[in-house]
Amino acid sequence: MFCLYLSFLLTACSSTAKIEKSWVDKDVQTKALHGVLVVAVAKTEEGRRAFEQEFTQALQQQGVHAVASYTIKGGTDLDKEDVIVMAAQAGVDTALVTLFAGRDHSEVLHAGRKYYAYAPVYGRDYYGRGRVYGVPYQVGQTSDFWSQHNSIHLEASLYEIKTEDLLWRASSGMQEQSDVAIMRPAFIKSFMQDLAAQGLVD
Repeated sequence: MFCLYLSFLLTACSSTAKIEKSWVDKDVQTKALHGVLVVAVAKTEEGRRAFEQEFTQALQQQGVHAVASYTIKGGTDLDKEDVIVMAAQAGVDTALVTLFAGRDHSEVLHAGRKYYAYAPVYGRDYYGRGRVYGVPYQVGQTSDFWSQHNSIHLEASLYEIKTEDLLWRASSGMQEQSDVAIMRPAFIKSFMQDLAAQGLVD
């Protein structure tokens, strides 16, 4: 079912997205497929358009015949039948659908530290010889503190239109950023890298 919901108005410090899991149909290379419809269902039409534009351009740069679905049907309310119709109009055999897959929150305790310096003290060693010893003394301290980490997860799936078979799926996650323009290309880059690793793009 293509009833998907993708939110790109993400808020929240790494700008790198990493593939968390990936799967590909072992027979995908035997299929004679032509072109892909890039679909992203979002809360806003602007968010959908921006993601589809960037993902489509990334695919085209690798020689893939890719069509952004927003160029055929606008809005934010898409379903399975819409995707099938758009794919037929675009003359492509597959659909690459990206959706919001969740958000995680975690807290990490960072232990405080004590800092020391050494004061020279003159004394005698075991044999009675004079010697300068370094005696440590505390010069500073930091307190324990908690840091909060919010992460965002997206999932991309490639379907064959005619059979509705799943050909490839990957989940990617990254630290949530306050600027969506940072997260969007990071996610797309991670998906493109996995598509290449699976032999689906050059």
